[in-house]
Amino acid sequence: MMNLSSRGAKRRGICFSLAGRKSRFLATLGMTGVLAACFHGKLPPQEFYRLRLPEPTDSIAAATPDAAVPTLAAGGIAIVPYVAPGLYGNRNIVFRVDEAAYGSYPNREWALPVSTMLGMLTEDIFRARPLTRDAAVFDPPSPHAYAYVWRGLVRELEEVDRGKHVYAVVRFDARLLRAKDDSVMWAGSARLERLVPEATMPAIVTMLSQLSAEVITQLQEAARTSVFGPAASAVRPAARGTTGRP
Repeated sequence: MMNLSSRGAKRRGICFSLAGRKSRFLATLGMTGVLAACFHGKLPPQEFYRLRLPEPTDSIAAATPDAAVPTLAAGGIAIVPYVAPGLYGNRNIVFRVDEAAYGSYPNREWALPVSTMLGMLTEDIFRARPLTRDAAVFDPPSPHAYAYVWRGLVRELEEVDRGKHVYAVVRFDARLLRAKDDSVMWAGSARLERLVPEATMPAIVTMLSQLSAEVITQLQEAARTSVFGPAASAVRPAARGTTGRP
């Protein structure tokens, strides 16, 4: 069973004042009864967060084709909503204590479904770093009208607490399919984990955004090299700026 320290619980806005069998029973039920005891009948205010494309860094900087590089392959890419199983499919932000004890914040939620935020993030990255000549579009009405389909799966997207240290962890699987016959042209997985020195929720979400963008970029580059060849990856960084998404 999850063993949360009082320090970690307070940081999450949760208080554990009951002990013994009753405490364990309430924890199993998702800690709903404890909230009333902690906040004297008042729930904490709801907080909403969103994954966004961070400021460009060397690992996710936009790129433009070099004049000496062959043109990109024809065809557009349909990016379908990511599959977010289990806790990741809920709006509540997920945390993990050590390696196997999972929970989610009762009052801290994603403003949009994870599957949607990651699809939009992928679209932003694919437009900044084109994989094909035509545009990449998130959640189009008819994905099979495009030449390729990008499918992603969330394996990890959470805060991780190990003792006094807080980390952000992101792991996604992805596949690039040929739309006309659904054949898999490439499949891969990437994972990043990084310490969050300032263990606040805004800092954790910022780090999750950064790692999500870096993982998607790694997956995109792996697909580019595997499917379209090393020459397609020979791009030079473009001037840093903002994407077209507000």
